[in-house]
This record gives sequence, C-alpha cells and structure tokens, in this order.
Amino acid sequence: MSRGTTGIRTLNNGTGAIGIITNGTVEGDIAAISAQSNSGNAIGITLSGATHNTALTAAALAITTSDGATTILNGGALTGRVELGGYADLLTNHATWTTGGTSLFGAGIDTVTNTAAASLRTASNGATQETTTFSGLELLSNAGRLTMQDGGAGDRTELAATVALAAGSTYAVDINAALQSDLLHTTGTATITGSTLAVTAQGITAGRYTVLTADLGLTGEFASVTGITSTAFLSVTDAYDLNNAYLDVLVYGFTDIGLTPNQIATGGGAESLEAGNPIHDALLALPTAASARAAFDQLSGEIHASAKGMLVEDSRFVRDAVTNRIMSAFGDVGAAALPVMAYGEGGPEMVAADTDHFAVWGQAFGSWGNTDSDGNAAAFDRSTGGLLAGADTLVGGWRVGLLGGYSHSSFDADDRNSSGKSDSYHLGLNGGTNWGAIAFRTGAAYSWSSLSTKRSVAFNGFTDGLSADYDAGTAQMFGELAYRADAGQFKFEPFANLAYVSVHTDGFTEDGGDAALTSAGSNDDATFTTLGLRGSTDFALGGMNATARGMLGWRHAFGDVTPTSSFAFAGGDQFSIAGVPIARDSAVIEAGLDFNMSANATLGVSYSGQFGGGTVDQGAKVDLGIKF
Repeated sequence: MSRGTTGIRTLNNGTGAIGIITNGTVEGDIAAISAQSNSGNAIGITLSGATHNTALTAAALAITTSDGATTILNGGALTGRVELGGYADLLTNHATWTTGGTSLFGAGIDTVTNTAAASLRTASNGATQETTTFSGLELLSNAGRLTMQDGGAGDRTELAATVALAAGSTYAVDINAALQSDLLHTTGTATITGSTLAVTAQGITAGRYTVLTADLGLTGEFASVTGITSTAFLSVTDAYDLNNAYLDVLVYGFTDIGLTPNQIATGGGAESLEAGNPIHDALLALPTAASARAAFDQLSGEIHASAKGMLVEDSRFVRDAVTNRIMSAFGDVGAAALPVMAYGEGGPEMVAADTDHFAVWGQAFGSWGNTDSDGNAAAFDRSTGGLLAGADTLVGGWRVGLLGGYSHSSFDADDRNSSGKSDSYHLGLNGGTNWGAIAFRTGAAYSWSSLSTKRSVAFNGFTDGLSADYDAGTAQMFGELAYRADAGQFKFEPFANLAYVSVHTDGFTEDGGDAALTSAGSNDDATFTTLGLRGSTDFALGGMNATARGMLGWRHAFGDVTPTSSFAFAGGDQFSIAGVPIARDSAVIEAGLDFNMSANATLGVSYSGQFGGGTVDQGAKVDLGIKF
C-alpha cells in the first residue's frame, strides 16, 4: 500500500486506541506508517508483510508515532528506523528488522525485544562502517539473532539501554585483518546468558578484538564462539573484563608449533611453500598442534640422516676384522686361534693363524641393533650381515695385507613409516707389528654403499608415497696400541684404539608426490677412541683344548655424532634434519670360545655387544676352520 508521502497515515483526535494491521507491502516516501494519537491513547501496529520507506534503505524512516504508547509487533520484513513518541513503547520483532541511522524512542520505559526466531540487523552495507543508534531505549532483549554481519568490519550499534543476550540467542559480528570488529556499545549494563558469538572473518590477524562494551558493567559469558575454528596454527578464544567482551586471536607460524628441532626445521621448510601448495594448505587445516607435529615428523625425511649414522657405526666391522686378523697373525691376546690358508713351497695349506707365510683369511659377521629415540629423531633399528676376506704376508717384521668384502643392511624407523636397505662393498689395507710386548695394528679402508629407502606420509588431507636410491662412501683410518702381560695361565692386553671415519652421501631427489625431498650431498665425520682390556686363557674341556677370550672396553665418540641431512621441498627453502645420534660413550664387550675339535678342525664362537646412550648393538659369529 502506498499513499502519497506516507503509506499509512492515521490521526486520532478521539478517545479510542489506534490499531493498524497489515498483510501486504506498505511503503511511503517519508514513512511507511505514521500514527498520531493526540489524545495520548495507545497505538498498536501489527505487521505481517514488507514495511519500508520507498528509499529501501535501513536508515530511512519506516514507522513514526506520537502522543501514544506504541506497541509494534513485527511478523514480516521491516526495513528502516523508527521514531516513537514519549510514552512507554514496545517493539517486538518476530521476523526480520533491518535498521540503521538513529531510531528515537523518546520518554518512557522503551523496550525492543528480538524473539527466538527473529533477526535484528543493525548493519547492511559492507562497503561502509555504519553506526546504528537506539536513542532513548531502556532495554534491548535478544533471544534470536542480533547481527552486524554485512561483509565489512567496524560497524557500531550504540544505545544507553540495558542489553540482555539470552540463552540460545546469537550475536553476530565481522572482524578483519586490520584488527577491526563490529561493536555493540551501551552506556548501560549488559548481561550474557549462554548466547553464541558468531564471527565472520574478512581477514584475521593476531590480537584482541572488542565485540561488546557495557560502560556500567558486563556480566556473563558467551556459551560458544562459532564461525572461526581454532586450528593448529590459529587460536580463537573469548575473553572478558568488567566492561568488555573480547575475541582473542593468536596466529602461529609453522615453526611456532614444533617442539623438537626436527619438527621446527620441517615446519620452516613447509612454511616457505606458497599458499596453494598441497603440503602447505593441508598443514594449515590441521585441527591441533599435536596433529601438526606428527605431520612434521612424517615429512621430515629423517630416515636418511639416521642411515648416515648407521654407515658411520657399521664401519667398525672392517676395523674389527682387521684388528682381529693382525692379532691372530702374531698370536696376541684375545685373538681367535683359527687356521688360515697359507701358501708355501708345497702349495696352499691350512695352517695356524700366526704362520709366517703368505696367508688368506675370511670372516663372516652378523649384527643387529637399535637406537632409542633421543626425543627428536625416532627410534632406529638395523641388522647387518656380511663377509670379509683378506690376504697378508710378513714383510720385515710387519704383517701387511689387503682385504675386501660385502655387507647388506636393513633398517627402519617405524615411527616415521620409513625403511631402507643398503649394499656395501669394502676394500682396505692393513698392517701390524710387535715390538716385544707392545703391539701396533693399523689400517685404512673405503666402502661403497648403495642405499634404497621407502617412506609414506599420511595425515589429514594429505597422503604420499616416497622412495629414493643414492650412493654413499665411507672412508676410515684406524690404529691401535696394545701391551701384553702374562699372569700364570692368563694373558692380558690393555689397549688403546683410535679411528677416524668420514661418510659422504650423494645428492638425490625422492620419487613421489609433493612431499618428495631433494638433498644435496653432505659429509659427516666422527672420531672414536676405545680404551679396554683383552684377556684369554687356555683350558681343557672334554678332552679338547679350548681357549676362552674376552674384551671389555669404553668407547668415546666425538665430532659429528648426530648425523644431519639438508632437504628442501620443491619450491621451498632448505632445512636441516638430524638422525638418531651415535652414542658418545659406550661399553663394548666381546666374549668367545675356540675349540680344537680335532687335529684338523677348529670351531670358534663369539659374541660382541655395544651398549650406551640408548643404543644396543649385538653380534654373533661362528667360525669353523678345517685343515686339508
């Protein structure tokens, strides 16, 4: 209905009340409805259709009344502000009311009630920061949705009333990256009783957003905050003081979430990727810090660094074989008394290990071990087996020779869904001599290793399978001094051993998807010192001659005892990851029995172990020597 400048206009000079009921659209150029009761009698307006100024703006005048207590029941779509007379006025919104500008309520106890199914909107243009004022209002009671969400933050609703946000109601605001938010401000008091704070972010930044201010005091809290979900990298919480309700936002970088050096480093590498990268975006959506840390661990590629440490550790098998052979060649304390194949004038024959002829020897070995997690890298398990063979001869009081061999290792870090294997070929030189009771043994070796790894990455929103094949080289030099002392049937040998090991790994790029890592070649160098005591004694057992031998020592490692590798995701920055560390201090033990089973056969059984720094490594060896 439209009638000139006012859709509906009434004037009551009598003694009765004014009643207006609409069922359709009512609009007017000045106001949609104007009601004046000069007698001061009540004015009742019931709306069930669209009611608005022809300007169709929230700040345009929709309803004006005067000289009568006004009751407005809105069951339709009311758009615009109201100007009510100086009596106790009541506006109850059961549907939608979109308003702006300044609504005037005049004298009397005036109340606006937004019921449970209703929506009261006080901002509607996201391009401007609007201010809506309820002047003269004494009570704003919201049981439905009170909203300033219009796509732009910084809107304000001003009043001097008591504000009540009831249980089940919603108060909805916008925030932006400039730390601006919509604000409901009253110079009176406010009470929040289980209302929901609904937030729409037009951008977000770390800081405190003020969403409600009550100058005379605020009581209660929001039951929940919706619209923004806290994630691993975003914390959104409501906070309060005596007069304000806040939305506190904390924004974390990927490196802020990690607890371990590897997690922090991987986070930095992932954060360097641009938004839109599948890894970056999947991490950003993770719900908790714990899930982000687990994802960083899977992405780290630390199996490669731990494998470098394994190559450093396993270099000892060559050293031990050389040392044992030189000890055997001179019949030193603690050496296995097994025969070797020697070549003399009559051709090859099996002879005692301390022969002065050209000799060929062989040794098979096996070992298995594990290193516990150090709180950064995951626990690492490995098993190794191999065969070493050599030839040596006596030259001017020195035993000098060559050795070569092959070994195979399998390894895994189950907590990182990673595993691998390596095949190694060894070549070395060895030599030694005795100066009376003093023995000197030395050698140098190089090992060529081919490594193959597989790992899987799976976390919420992302999966990938990765593999790599690359080469590594291990160079080592070592030497030992020992002193023999006999005490009756027991023989003892204190010794000091020094070894230097350098491992180089070639660069590689993993096969797989977005989580594939590229690594440049790198070196790790470590030095080992071992101080210990060997002992042996001969005895008879069941008619056989036998020798019991053993060793107890302390090994100290220094240098690059924590192996590291540098990686980068495609398009990202480089980061460094550490593997499980090599134990700085370890107890090393060895025990063996050699049996002369017959004139032509000798059986040797031995055990070796290394314990320290969360590392347990054990090996067993069985040697059978037969003379032909």
